[in-house]
Amino acid sequence: MLRESARTLFERAGSAGRSRKLRDADGGWDADMIRELAEAGVFGVTVPEDNGGLGMGLAAGGVIAEEVGRVIAPEPVVVTVGLGLGLLRRLCPQHAMMDQIIGGETVLAVAWQERGPNGGPGEASCRYDGGKLTGSKAWVVGAVGADGFLVVADSDAGPVMVLAEAKASGLSFEKTAQADGSAMGELTFSGTPAELLANGTAVQGALAEAISDATALAAAELIGLSDRAFEITLDYIKTREQFDKPIGSFQVIQHRAVDLHVMREVAQAGVREALAQMDSEADPKVRARLASRAKARAVTAAKKITRDAIQLHGAVGYTDEFDIGLYLNRALVLSAWLGDDAYHRRIWFDAREEEGAAQ
Repeated sequence: MLRESARTLFERAGSAGRSRKLRDADGGWDADMIRELAEAGVFGVTVPEDNGGLGMGLAAGGVIAEEVGRVIAPEPVVVTVGLGLGLLRRLCPQHAMMDQIIGGETVLAVAWQERGPNGGPGEASCRYDGGKLTGSKAWVVGAVGADGFLVVADSDAGPVMVLAEAKASGLSFEKTAQADGSAMGELTFSGTPAELLANGTAVQGALAEAISDATALAAAELIGLSDRAFEITLDYIKTREQFDKPIGSFQVIQHRAVDLHVMREVAQAGVREALAQMDSEADPKVRARLASRAKARAVTAAKKITRDAIQLHGAVGYTDEFDIGLYLNRALVLSAWLGDDAYHRRIWFDAREEEGAAQ
């Protein structure tokens, strides 16, 4: 029922065609869609009932993420459910901001990464002192159109999580376009006032758990994307004719389609199993390993399926008027976010080696 509800909502809004229009406009999202998703209970699906959510767990969040992927929706659903609410429900579940996000009244982006001297991720240098932020944050997903930012920074008392409004003084924002037309944000704080929400070692622990949640949900989004890309391709090879025959009647095309179908099914089963296990697992290290397994499997499948889909479409697959190109570009962006397949395989194998050495 949850899947049908989300799918109906997205299809009524315009499916992938709506995403194309928003991409061509400014790379943002639709505020009305945010409210509709909130009314359907989408944002509160993983939040416990005691904190105003539905308490359905990460597996149910994966159902929503798959439907987001099927229509390559630009709304920051996974970012909100996995990172934003993931942090708030662990660190300050009674804060009024929880209800506002679940109700679709407010959209917050999470700023936790920083750019190092070599351009890659670096150690935290953003500071929070005297109620104000100084420093910068990079690769902030969902920053365009956000009402505020949950910022993880350092302070004299250790790590902190603070809330900075998007229009706060001393906050500057630089938009960086991505391959799929969406945008990341680069934030700079110069004495920016911010509200302290949490401090201490619990901040880093909650951040790690929220990243695991978001990683697994991103894997589910890639599964939904792969599923729809395969459906589009299957429809195309059944109708595209060459030598007076549908190209899908050629054995070599059939073999490639079967290979993609098997890869899609295996990846889907693996990701759904990982999400279900994460719901019943309390150990953060085990949950992180499950999230890495899911993301590695989903990225491999998504890149293979979307790239082969372009080839099976032929030259028209490279044109912007065909939707299949939108799915490839989105797959590339989602695959890189929070680590690609090679990165997560390395985490998985390192964890297994560490576990074996301990035994």
